[in-house]
Amino acid sequence: MRRRFVLLGLSAGVLACGGGGDDGGVVTPPPTSVLESIVPSVTTLALNAGQRQTITVTARDQANATISGASGYTFTSSAPAIAVVSTAGIVTGLAAGTATINISLTLNGVTKTATVATTVTGALPTTATVVAGTAANDFTPNFVALARGGTVTWQFGTVTHNVEFGSTAGAPAGIGNTTNANVARTFANAGNFAYTCTLHANQNGAVLVP
Repeated sequence: MRRRFVLLGLSAGVLACGGGGDDGGVVTPPPTSVLESIVPSVTTLALNAGQRQTITVTARDQANATISGASGYTFTSSAPAIAVVSTAGIVTGLAAGTATINISLTLNGVTKTATVATTVTGALPTTATVVAGTAANDFTPNFVALARGGTVTWQFGTVTHNVEFGSTAGAPAGIGNTTNANVARTFANAGNFAYTCTLHANQNGAVLVP
């Protein structure tokens, strides 16, 4: 009888261990995020000629959750004579009219697109002023969009700066080390003319002439 009770007890223990729905320690991984949509920070833009605005984009998965770290967005303009867009999503108005900014992202073989309708009014200025910093080594503003044949005047204060265009074709002459003076340059040619102050690291600017 004692042996029979022992066997019954063992059987009950085995049933108790196996009847609790144990999954054997297997952990089900969360579903893999699949690119479902890309959402720009704006759906429309209204710019004056010469004005800029940055479009940021969020990638979302099948659960409408943000896909962190998504990168590799491409930006193009349907009418670059009206509005241009940089690889970083910075849109610049150039002439009165409308354009569509097209955005695309491919992630793990899935491609999604979005658009931003852009309206530009007015005309590019023919003059602009850039201040070379006295409290910081910078140019303000550090970007100017200008009509062809227009003039930019750099204002230099008590801190010495210069303006060097490098070897960019069509750029005007640079400006040597200058203090307490205003110096103007005329932009007769179309181009994107990046410049720098060679006296100070990371003191850069650009003049865009369509």
